[in-house]
Amino acid sequence: MLTAVPACTPSSHTLEPYRDDPVRAAGLEVRAAQQCNHLPPNDFTTDGCSSWPDNGWVTCCVEHDMAYWCGGSSAERQNADAEFRACIARDHGTGWATAMYWGVRAGGSAWWPLPWRWGYGWPWPEGYSDDVGDSP
Repeated sequence: MLTAVPACTPSSHTLEPYRDDPVRAAGLEVRAAQQCNHLPPNDFTTDGCSSWPDNGWVTCCVEHDMAYWCGGSSAERQNADAEFRACIARDHGTGWATAMYWGVRAGGSAWWPLPWRWGYGWPWPEGYSDDVGDSP
């Protein structure tokens, strides 16, 4: 039996302070939009570190969410994940950075129907912009 899994794009922030502070949320949303080559049709949201517990690295996760919301090419995703790894390593060491890096590499593909996928600001399945027939 094949079961369809509906892809979803988050419609609101789940991370404080953005969840309950519309002014701070708006500022973050503007900053995220400025990072995109092509603006996604869905609003920017962040869930911090998705299902990963926060241990002081949430700033790295929010920056990573901005890149993932924008989407783009597979090379842009590789770069975003490398920057994420470097951000975590700066304050928390290479062990945590490596574990979290491989987590986003495995779970963040544009082809997964998940709210934290690459290009989650776009309708699923958007794919990568370097794939034939895909838009940004």
